[in-house]
Amino acid sequence: MTTETIALILALLMLPLVVLLWATETTEERAVRLRRSGWSQRRIAEHMGISRSRVHRLTMAA
Repeated sequence: MTTETIALILALLMLPLVVLLWATETTEERAVRLRRSGWSQRRIAEHMGISRSRVHRLTMAA
């Protein structure tokens, strides 16, 4: 078994966990995660369909 095959199997095994974590992520957690990833407050607001002021409040609280 090659390293690539092992990596593919591990990725496929972790996929349900990643989907579960994404689906259960709160608005605050998602906004904070995106902000820490370098997204602007404006971009986060547009992506999530919330106001920039709400993004600001959510990310300042974390």
